[in-house]
Amino acid sequence: MTLPARRPLLHNMSAPPKTVVKYSGLAGLATQIGPGGSGVCSVGFKCTGVFGTPVRFVLPPDLVGKSPGDLLRHLQIEPRPDPEQQLAALINTRANELPLPDGCVVIPAVDSHRLIWTDALSALAILAKCSDSIWLRAKSPALHAALVRQKATLLVPPRFADRLPEMTP
Repeated sequence: MTLPARRPLLHNMSAPPKTVVKYSGLAGLATQIGPGGSGVCSVGFKCTGVFGTPVRFVLPPDLVGKSPGDLLRHLQIEPRPDPEQQLAALINTRANELPLPDGCVVIPAVDSHRLIWTDALSALAILAKCSDSIWLRAKSPALHAALVRQKATLLVPPRFADRLPEMTP
């Protein structure tokens, strides 16, 4: 009977790791609870509410259910032979112009969240590139999903909040 060859990692399973990875992005929320050097049991986090600035985007109600050509006409742009592709290009351009990170968490939209950009193209740039949980600038626009979703709130991280223009009430 032949014994199976030893796997190269099995011999080192009980050795402590030699690489330490630390993330200090939320260090300001950490509080020391008690003694302990590892930090596993001696650190707690205080909850201060939402970590970021909620920014709401709303599609004007009269655009719900409209065709790409109708949306272009609303934007005062003459539709070309492929209006969906034309609108997708406009959405991508607008998404690249917005001073937001490449990805944001999507939270439930509440009327008390502030509106900064009230134009239809900005709303489409967010709604067509988000799911129920995340907005990604690089995502391909999903126009039908935007028209169904109608509103969303992005949670803009604190480091990007100072890039936001003045908010309208």
